[in-house]
Amino acid sequence: MEEIQSLIEKARSDIQEGRPEEEIVQSLLPVLESEPEEAGRMIESLIENPHPRIARILQHLLKISGDKKIRKTIKRSLYRLKSRGIPVEEISPEKEGPVFRPLQAEPPGGFGGPFDFLGQRFLMLIVPHTGRGLTVMQGIVSDTEGLADFSGGEMPRKRFRGFFEEVQKGSPFPLAEMEPSYVGFLFVQAYKRTLERGKTPPQDYLHLKGEVDGVKREYKRALIYSHIREDEIEGDDLILRRGGDLLKTDVFTTWKMREEEIRPYADEVWAAEESKLVLNQPQKEARFQEIYQKALSNLFPEERRSLYMKRMEEMAYILLKWGREEEARIALAVALDLKKPAHLLQPNPFLFQLVVRTIFTLLSEAYEKKVKEPSFIVKP
Repeated sequence: MEEIQSLIEKARSDIQEGRPEEEIVQSLLPVLESEPEEAGRMIESLIENPHPRIARILQHLLKISGDKKIRKTIKRSLYRLKSRGIPVEEISPEKEGPVFRPLQAEPPGGFGGPFDFLGQRFLMLIVPHTGRGLTVMQGIVSDTEGLADFSGGEMPRKRFRGFFEEVQKGSPFPLAEMEPSYVGFLFVQAYKRTLERGKTPPQDYLHLKGEVDGVKREYKRALIYSHIREDEIEGDDLILRRGGDLLKTDVFTTWKMREEEIRPYADEVWAAEESKLVLNQPQKEARFQEIYQKALSNLFPEERRSLYMKRMEEMAYILLKWGREEEARIALAVALDLKKPAHLLQPNPFLFQLVVRTIFTLLSEAYEKKVKEPSFIVKP
């Protein structure tokens, strides 16, 4: 219902701005063709604010539609407009029927990049307009903060190709093609998250919100599940065990924990290594494992495991679109494992290696710093 209301508001706005009636009709067609019941409510809502152009738009829709109920609703709405003094052109019986040929608009386009370790990613949404150029929108969304950045505006078609190539060059990884309705959905989710955190959304987003709302639709699951079935992956321990290997690949190479949260555990590992107590190597290893498990337990409660689950679902889709299906399946196995309660004896291999790698990165930096420190001991 929210999507229908957005379409109605956009149609009213387009009417006031003087947009061509063919374009407005084109924007209403998806509901007319796929959701007859909603189409009836949409038509009745449109005439709440009588306007001569609404009458002409309804007449166009009458010529297109072959659904008897919708046609009856349109005729009733036209009669109500006429009774309010709005001029309505009489349609002779021989003119009725789907004879109107709407201008064929290009389909919208969507692209997305991978997450970084902060939970941010780049998204792009392109909405073509019949008889005009393209509305090109791009932004960085955060799965914790919301809309980190957003910009957009109209662009001639001829200019877009060069613009897109420049965007690709500036990105460390190629953008993957995504369902535009899903990109719109991700933008809307980020917008809501921004509001929840009490922040002000970017002005460009507020200006182009209608464009985003007109493309997006609701999704209950990530796109990856439309390509790889859950039951093909879930419970396959051989695939899951390779989860830690993902951190060796280029796309995950920068993933790490924040220093301020992992530092206490790195200090404990350092202390265990430097301990004056006589510990053999197996005892030290056992102590290290205790520290890693404590870090996993404290840093990844259920809410954060769910956050990483969603990140890995999205990463699985990106990897699949890049043609890296095996890695996509491993990433999805990691995501599905994160749906389960944490198991200390069998920790999620991806999170475990993420913790260990971040700790040893900090320790390596600390060791290098210690080696470079000048010594004040005078050698004989």
